[in-house]
Amino acid sequence: MTAAYLHLLHTAFMAHDSEAIWHVRGAWGEDNTRDELRRAKRKKLVWGWIDSLGLQVGDIDHLVVTRRGGLVAVDSKWRSRIDDKADMARAAQKVRLRAEALTRDFLKGDSRGSRRAKVNPLSVTSVVVLWGPAQRGVPRGANVDGIEFIAGRDFVAWLQRLDGEQVDKAAADDIVRKLEERRASVQASRAAPA
Repeated sequence: MTAAYLHLLHTAFMAHDSEAIWHVRGAWGEDNTRDELRRAKRKKLVWGWIDSLGLQVGDIDHLVVTRRGGLVAVDSKWRSRIDDKADMARAAQKVRLRAEALTRDFLKGDSRGSRRAKVNPLSVTSVVVLWGPAQRGVPRGANVDGIEFIAGRDFVAWLQRLDGEQVDKAAADDIVRKLEERRASVQASRAAPA
């Protein structure tokens, strides 16, 4: 009886808050991508990553430091069907720009003093990883406005095919450490009373 009541209460919440189901699906997509990143790390395809990196404007679901592909900014989505490809591609472009700006802040060039590098020391590739029933309809190499769409079940294989910029372990550890510090400071500033 108690379980039925709790289920009814949960269903009423979902029906009342129309955005609640989107948040739940978003969390499912991010959790699934995180699981795939763990597999990729065991297979030695990635050095590490940061999840849910909040920024002043928006966030990055996952920023991955690969071994042979620079940085990958991942926008995880859970969809039953895909009817907003252009919107998802625009959102992924914004994620890439945010990741590039963030890494420019962290990775200084060879210039003296406190000047930052004018070019990004590591390339950033932005992708949309799709989960849910919609992933079955994503063909290999699907691309919208320069953003690659990857079925969640194929994400590790996609990481395996990366053959670009090599990232050494020391640089990767430094990037992940700085990103973790950044995430902690953003979370602390959001939690502090205004």
